[in-house]
Amino acid sequence: MKVQIERLDTTRVRLDIEVPVEDVNAALEETYESLRTQVSIPGFRKGRVPITILKSRFPEYVSSEAIRYLVIPAYEDAIYTENLNPLAQPIFTPSLDELQVKENEPLAFSATVDIRPNINLPGYEELETDKNPVDVPREDVDVYITQLQAQSATYEPLEVERSVQEKDCVRVDWDCLLDGERIDNESQQDVDVELGVGTLHAELERALLGMQIGETKTVDIEFPQEHSVKEFAGKSAEYKITLHAITEKHLPPLDDEFAKDLGYENYSQLYGIIWNNLVEEATSIHVDKQKAELLDQLIEKTEIEIPDPLVDQYVQQTLQNVKQQLANERRSPEEAGIDMDTLPDDLRRDVIQQTKQSWIFEIIAEREGISVSDDELEYEIRRAAEQQNRDAQKYATLLKSSNRLEDFRGRLQHEKIYQFLIHRSSAKQSLIIA
Repeated sequence: MKVQIERLDTTRVRLDIEVPVEDVNAALEETYESLRTQVSIPGFRKGRVPITILKSRFPEYVSSEAIRYLVIPAYEDAIYTENLNPLAQPIFTPSLDELQVKENEPLAFSATVDIRPNINLPGYEELETDKNPVDVPREDVDVYITQLQAQSATYEPLEVERSVQEKDCVRVDWDCLLDGERIDNESQQDVDVELGVGTLHAELERALLGMQIGETKTVDIEFPQEHSVKEFAGKSAEYKITLHAITEKHLPPLDDEFAKDLGYENYSQLYGIIWNNLVEEATSIHVDKQKAELLDQLIEKTEIEIPDPLVDQYVQQTLQNVKQQLANERRSPEEAGIDMDTLPDDLRRDVIQQTKQSWIFEIIAEREGISVSDDELEYEIRRAAEQQNRDAQKYATLLKSSNRLEDFRGRLQHEKIYQFLIHRSSAKQSLIIA
């Protein structure tokens, strides 16, 4: 087979392919033999129809079948031989409908296809990230335990005859009404609240100041359009708040009994485990920051051109999926919080970023031999199942049945690549201020 390649630009090539005569004749012969077993022609036993009759009666079928045998395999062989990475289906010239196969003649056609461009990565040592060890000071542990202590506080009603003052602790009820209807998950009964620490909405806290025990007040609260709870966004809610008591807050002592109440053997164990958990959490945040830094630098330092047709195809398909989802839910874009005017540009930015990362990581994996073996995959599936309190075998079956197994393997490979980059990158130099 002859193949000539012409680079039309950095992300598109044309392959001029010529299939030799012997392959063409072999494909035609295979087609004739297959056709013989399928057709019945009066005067001939099935499977005994002369080839000359098949040629005269079924020329279009024979040609189309031979093309099926020849074109796609020849194209795939050419892609493999030329070590190309196609990004989409090729455009054949002539088209497969127009292409004709002739006996004793080679079959020539062209295939134009978008490919992954040649990408030159920066040296790993050019990448910089913070490699300082994670440090969680004792003070942070103390603050965390103090928060636990506050959560275990008890409140005793005071026998007083006065109104509520700043920094008091109070026991209250409130009912939240939106458009005249009570919102259960926003209403509370017999809640102990400490004023001045930001627990309550500022309007409710202001209303409580000066109230007498047994008194009820109604407060209207306006919520901004961008409020996190969609139900309240841009609306006004009515709160009916009742004061039951002014209370005194009692904190439990930080001792072994406090630790046992939280499920630990003693206070020393409580302190050590919390410190270890905070270190693990800080380490996870630190590693996530390293990953983001290194990925940003890789993309910034690597020149990559993404073919417009690839981006356009993703954007149009995603827009279609969004519209279909909204139609199924019978919601407008506004109700779903989607700006259809800016969505295409947002999607375009996302796909360009994701594609660049995917290509860069593919090259690193190929160059450095970074992969995930079946044993590693099985181990990580068991570990993930344990973390979710699930049966490992059932979880693996679920991943396979939902076609997510290779996605899981891909995430593990990306994690390996990130760890490789962290190891090979340079330590970021700290600024020394004189």
